[in-house]
Amino acid sequence: MVVNSKRNELLRKAIHILFSSILLAPMMVEDLIDPKLVYAAALAVGGWIYSVQVKGLPQWLRAGMQIPQPKGMEIVLESFNRLVSLVERDYERRAGWLGALSGLIGVSSSYFLFGSLASYGIFALILTDGLSSMVGISVGRIKIPMADGTLEGTAAGLISYLALLVGLTGDPFLAGLVAISSSVVELYGGEDNIAVPIVSSLVAFLSGAPPLVG
Repeated sequence: MVVNSKRNELLRKAIHILFSSILLAPMMVEDLIDPKLVYAAALAVGGWIYSVQVKGLPQWLRAGMQIPQPKGMEIVLESFNRLVSLVERDYERRAGWLGALSGLIGVSSSYFLFGSLASYGIFALILTDGLSSMVGISVGRIKIPMADGTLEGTAAGLISYLALLVGLTGDPFLAGLVAISSSVVELYGGEDNIAVPIVSSLVAFLSGAPPLVG
């Protein structure tokens, strides 16, 4: 049971990293489409999906689902539902996919406030949140006081993000400032999917950091 729980949590974090990476895409193709339009549309769709999870399907959609579906579609839906059941947390079963929606809110808010510096927040989500959790789940032993993280996981996320920023900016002081801020807020910032991207992007903005993408 413990092994399955750990496996499911690792899978959930892997999906978190993939989802965070996808949120970087609009800034990488901003010559083709305004990222604000993409993030605004994603917020609208994410909010609608979340409301459906909490309130239930609209009547017209429930009626449409009574129509027999093609066999291939049934297999796809069944596989998706099985994956969701593996990675959903208990509170998400009760109150919808709060983590996904909060990630959209955090990244979109960062972009609306700080433009392409939101990339700092996305990389922080990937490394100081996603990677640190995976390392903590796998090998973490030393718990950090008044936080859910472990020393091993936090160190892995901090060092990897620090190394990435040094490589991309060439500025160790800036990299350390952003990386340490990201790790601290990941541990103590409450809803980290909102706090991590906003604080990381804010620190980058206040430090005069250069954009990482775009």
